[in-house]
Amino acid sequence: MSFRQRLRRLVSSPWLALVNALLCVGAVMANAHHQVFCRPVLWATVVLVIAFAPLITYNLIRDRLGRFKSVVFFLFGIAACICLYCIVFLSYLSLFGLLSLVFIPFELLRNGHFGSPMALPLAGLPLFFSIQLLGIVFGRRAAGSDRTYFGMGAGLCVVFALLMTFWFNLHYATIRAAYSTGDTSAIPQNYMTERMLGMHFKYHLSFCPYDGWRPPLHDPSIVVAIWLTAPFRADMDYRGHTPWGYQHHSVIGRIEAYKAVFPDRPVRMECSCAKGYSKFYFNDPRLR
Repeated sequence: MSFRQRLRRLVSSPWLALVNALLCVGAVMANAHHQVFCRPVLWATVVLVIAFAPLITYNLIRDRLGRFKSVVFFLFGIAACICLYCIVFLSYLSLFGLLSLVFIPFELLRNGHFGSPMALPLAGLPLFFSIQLLGIVFGRRAAGSDRTYFGMGAGLCVVFALLMTFWFNLHYATIRAAYSTGDTSAIPQNYMTERMLGMHFKYHLSFCPYDGWRPPLHDPSIVVAIWLTAPFRADMDYRGHTPWGYQHHSVIGRIEAYKAVFPDRPVRMECSCAKGYSKFYFNDPRLR
């Protein structure tokens, strides 16, 4: 049996569903110990489960889809965009994660440090799932209509990203002015302004390879809005760093502005991004 035949047999095997499920469980456990991604907000968690459930179990359900096949390929388009988002977010670590089986034994033997190397497979999952998605969508079993629904799912994600970027820029000048003057009365209360005011102390915006004090929540809508805005603004980079709101001392100003506009919302969550450093997060007086 040739290598290609063996690979095709492996990819089409029902056992791949079990491998996918075990990898996801392992990734969640590793992430709880040594965070690569912080905790997704509720809507992002729901989308993750709905979009990836068909992919994880595809080899078990592919012959039973019937009229739901179009829905599954639509969800595949969303899953593909999520994978791309994760790959961009993690940068080089995605590739390292895919090759992590080479490094894990070395790290364990070298210094016995368990948490960091065991978290690496989590970073490789987006690439692993992307390869599966490409194989399904562009394989011989997929019809032209299936690819159309796949494109519609991906297109929905693009529209969502553009809308979030427009919404972000709609309030950018208002929030910048509020940080300059200290007057937050002009800031409206809505979903986007809550995310913008919560940047850097409540919402996680960029991957950090070192454990420590990090905002515990991850909302892709604010992250993708920053990515698409940063190239056109000289005063902000793709990590959301701005001269008027990023410096360490300005976290206090951000928290004060957040409390002024959203007095009923908590600034400290009941979870920390990095478990090993949670005492620093929970004991930080700025979050009280």
